[in-house]
Amino acid sequence: MESYYIIIKILHFIGMASWFGVALAISIILSKNDSIEHKLILDLSTKVEMPASFFIPLTGVLMMIEQTHFLQNGWMYLKIIIGLLAIAFTHLSRAQLIHSDLKNPNNLQKFIFYRNIALLSLTIVLIIVGYK
Repeated sequence: MESYYIIIKILHFIGMASWFGVALAISIILSKNDSIEHKLILDLSTKVEMPASFFIPLTGVLMMIEQTHFLQNGWMYLKIIIGLLAIAFTHLSRAQLIHSDLKNPNNLQKFIFYRNIALLSLTIVLIIVGYK
């Protein structure tokens, strides 16, 4: 069963790296361009972020089933809560992207705020994992 856990852990890390990378790339795209690349951002969000935001908790639960002793650590609960916060703000930003006109400055500010909170949450999760 040890190889099963290692495979799930590697898939979890790959998902996290892709989600963080795309979140960072979208933030860079938004900061570099005066015009919003709506289609590019929507494609990145649809093809990478949404599957990753589903896949990462799934692999995390599978790892917790396999190694239940991690639930005795308080930092794991903090990581889970902040990770769920990142998922929520990622989905809020995607809803803003799909259902709002980002040419409106208020809608764009909300979108950027949600993106930055999601990116900050992911960064905190990476720091927690790196520290522990």
